[in-house]
Amino acid sequence: MLTALTSKSYRKALFNRLSGFSAAAELPAGGRAEQRLSRAMFMVLGRIAKMDGRVTQKEIDYADQIMLRMALIAEKRREAIAAYDQGKHPDADLSESVASAVKVMGRRSALAKLFLQIQCEAAYLKGNLRLKDKMLLRDVAEQFGYSKSEFLAIASATQSEHYQRFDANPRGEFMKPQGRSFLQNAYRVLQLEPGVEDGEIRRAYLRMMSRYHPDKLASKDASEDVLKQAQENAMAIRSAYEALCGFRKLRI
Repeated sequence: MLTALTSKSYRKALFNRLSGFSAAAELPAGGRAEQRLSRAMFMVLGRIAKMDGRVTQKEIDYADQIMLRMALIAEKRREAIAAYDQGKHPDADLSESVASAVKVMGRRSALAKLFLQIQCEAAYLKGNLRLKDKMLLRDVAEQFGYSKSEFLAIASATQSEHYQRFDANPRGEFMKPQGRSFLQNAYRVLQLEPGVEDGEIRRAYLRMMSRYHPDKLASKDASEDVLKQAQENAMAIRSAYEALCGFRKLRI
C-alpha cells in the first residue's frame, strides 16, 4: 500500500514538472516506478534521434532538458544516458521497456499522453513527422491504449504547439516571447545587461551551465540537496537562454 501511494505521489509531481504546470515541484523518490519510466522515456528518445542515422545537438539538448525536468542527477542521470544510448540501436527492445512503463503510468492516463507528446516533440525537432517516426510512435501509442486515429490527433496537436514555439524553418529558431519582465528576468539569470551583444549570450549560457550543471557537481561528491539546487539552476539557465535566443532570433 505504501509503495502504491509513493508511486502515485511521484507520478503526480512528475506530471507537474514535465508539463510545466509546476516545473519546480518537489519530486519524491519514485523507486522502481521512476526507473521504469525513465528507462522507457530515454530509450524511445534515443531511437527517435537515431532513426535517420544522425543525432543532432538539438536532440541531445532536448533529452538533457527532459532529464533536468525529471530531476535526474548523479547515478539516475547516468542510467538515463545509458538508456538513451541503448535506444539508438535498432535491435534494442523498446516494446518491453514501454510495456514496463505502461504498468507504472497506466493506459490512457494524463502522464501516458504527456509521454507521447514529449516523444512527438522530439520527432518534430528535425522537421515534419517522418514515416518511420510515425510508425514507431504509433506502436508506442497502441501500448498505451490509443488507437491510430487518437495517436494522429495527439501528434497533430503536438505539432501545432511545437510551431507556436518554433519558427517553421529547418533551423528551428524559437519565436519571439512576449513580456518585458520575462526578458528582464532572462538577462538577470544569465548575469547580462540588456544591451549586450548577441555573441555574449551564448558565452554566458555556456559559462553558467559549466558552473551549475549537475554533472559538474556530481563528480565532486556534492550532497543531494546541492545537486537538486544545481538541477533547478540549470533549468532556469536553459529557459533564460532559449528566451533570449527567441527574442533576438538567434540560432540555439
